[in-house]
Amino acid sequence: MIDKSTLNLNSAILKLFDVTSVPTIITDSSGKLDYVNQALLSLLGYTRTEIMSDHVVITHPDDRELNKVIRRKLDQHPNEAVEIKKRYQHKQGHIIYALLCIVAQRDEDGLVTQFIAQIRDLSIERQSQAGELLLEQLVLKSNDAIYVVDPASGQILNCNELAYQRLGYSKAEMLRLSVPDINPLFTPSLSWKDHVSSMKVERNKYIEATHRRKDGTELPVEASVNMVEHNGSCYLLAVVRDISERKAREMKVIEEQNLDPLTNLPNRRLLDRRLQTLINDSESFTQSIAFLYLDVDNFKFINDQYGHTTGDEILIELARRINDFTRQSDIIARLGGDEFLVVMKGIKNQPHARSIAEHLLQVFSHRFKTSDGKEIDVSLSIGVTLCKESQWCTTDAIAIADRAMYLAKKQAGSAIAYLDCQ
Repeated sequence: MIDKSTLNLNSAILKLFDVTSVPTIITDSSGKLDYVNQALLSLLGYTRTEIMSDHVVITHPDDRELNKVIRRKLDQHPNEAVEIKKRYQHKQGHIIYALLCIVAQRDEDGLVTQFIAQIRDLSIERQSQAGELLLEQLVLKSNDAIYVVDPASGQILNCNELAYQRLGYSKAEMLRLSVPDINPLFTPSLSWKDHVSSMKVERNKYIEATHRRKDGTELPVEASVNMVEHNGSCYLLAVVRDISERKAREMKVIEEQNLDPLTNLPNRRLLDRRLQTLINDSESFTQSIAFLYLDVDNFKFINDQYGHTTGDEILIELARRINDFTRQSDIIARLGGDEFLVVMKGIKNQPHARSIAEHLLQVFSHRFKTSDGKEIDVSLSIGVTLCKESQWCTTDAIAIADRAMYLAKKQAGSAIAYLDCQ
């Protein structure tokens, strides 16, 4: 215990220092510790006996020269307090950042005999500032759009720069919008209320959706949405990622998985999906659809005589000619081997369908040239059927066109056969 009678302070002041929560230090004119209060001991982790020993220096090594500067200022201007940021060293070795406020104590002759200092721990404040800086930079530099939303109305209360720029808005424009304005998944009424109700129960959700840009185009996104509380109020915090590239890759994989590797035409799985889309996109069942089933005559003979490489080249060229002949809205598929299917909507009647098949045969009447210089005559058999109104069953239509193709094969050379879809 320090002998307080050696200090040039009255006992009342020392008692005040003892009980105050502000770390307080009294040193002699050379800087040697005369007194520290319990708050200082708690801050630096020492006992009173430890801190008063000669080998303990509480100032961080890099700031020890600063002590001399401080004492020199106080010697030159003893009536003025010095306030300065300074580092102290905890007993366990880590740094304590502090704001030092120190004054000089003089004797009757005006000589400085002691220094009285109080320090304010800045560590928590610095950590808080660092946290705010980290959060600000993370939000500003984030590769994701970040939104703060009012749960009650869906109003967008705040967002980062990427959020509004990605959708083509200014920030002022974005803050006038609600989530249903940019996410077509929601309507302004029931759907949003249901979403918020489920969020109150689950607290966080992972959602895959689309966001609508200002120009009306849509952006595929995935959002991590959390219900958070701050200062007694609830908010929805959404971190939204652009997944358009991922969706494009996924679609490419799907397409690759469902494309014939030789001709790059859709296979049966992709054909079924595109036929379903064709039906769904049609406003009514009043239009007619033609199914043309194509088969290369004597393809086994071609493979046996010229080799499978030549056979593959013929199939590739056949696919190219079909692509060149058909419209973008038509559906083409390789069904396997040397069999192909062409589906065309908007066909008027049977003569119209036959006319298209005849034009196809003309396209294929030109000799096929192979990479090794061979020129080969290839004949085709085409089976045709036309679906009208309630006859829209794609499975049946393909089967009927297939039967018509076998009828065409019974004829010599390239030929067409037609069967009604019924």
